[in-house]
Amino acid sequence: MLHENPLMADIDVNHWRNMQSLLLESAKSKRRIIVIHENGEILKFVHTHRAEIIRSVDRVTDSQAAAKKIYEDNPGKCDFVMILERRVLEKYFGEVQNSWNANEDLDVYVHRMFSKLDEYPEAVVTYPNKASSNLGLQWRVGSSHEAIAEAAQKYMKPNTSLVMGVFDKDELWATLVLGFDGDLKVDNVTTVDPTELESLRGFSTVSKSVVEWVNKTYTTVSVGLFMDVETAKSLFATNDKKKVLVKALSAGKLLASPLSPEAALLLK
Repeated sequence: MLHENPLMADIDVNHWRNMQSLLLESAKSKRRIIVIHENGEILKFVHTHRAEIIRSVDRVTDSQAAAKKIYEDNPGKCDFVMILERRVLEKYFGEVQNSWNANEDLDVYVHRMFSKLDEYPEAVVTYPNKASSNLGLQWRVGSSHEAIAEAAQKYMKPNTSLVMGVFDKDELWATLVLGFDGDLKVDNVTTVDPTELESLRGFSTVSKSVVEWVNKTYTTVSVGLFMDVETAKSLFATNDKKKVLVKALSAGKLLASPLSPEAALLLK
């Protein structure tokens, strides 16, 4: 789905940051207790925000049990506990790097990188929740990687763009532009340039201006979705996206234009 070499340029910092706040969650911002060990011997036992913690484990014999105990012994002090076996972690990174193929879709590689964490259930451990859903930069879109790729194939047209605009009250707050090539791979990831719009206020007027700007600047928009912040949050929090979109449309909180014929059927 994501081209192996997508263009990412001319991105508006504020729009990008705001859209990221809706779509992404970073482990880096979380409060974590990190334990690094080698064959059970603890090499590091720290809190990422330097909070005082109870170090109730002096040797790792069962990573899952140890992570749970540390978390429960430090109530309210961390979002999750991470326990890593140093030598196995090096092996994981080596395998991930060696699996890279310059000709494969970038999202396939990234998805494999995270999924592979689950192949080391005793060496790369987080609690609560598993490592593949805690670590790194996580997409929080309410759907699986496979479901998103399938939707792109179903609802987008080759050599067109998808644009999403999110409004805070009546002002354009965030945008995302995805350009699809002839094989329906995303080869352009960017935002609208708000300085080139006549105004950022006015839901329907600005939405129309955004579509016109993308048509002029990139490829023709085949799917345009514009909504308020709360609708966007609800959309990304659920797998039943049709329900959210139809409800928002009837409430006047969604402007869906233009739409490919396939996408239009989804909203009926």
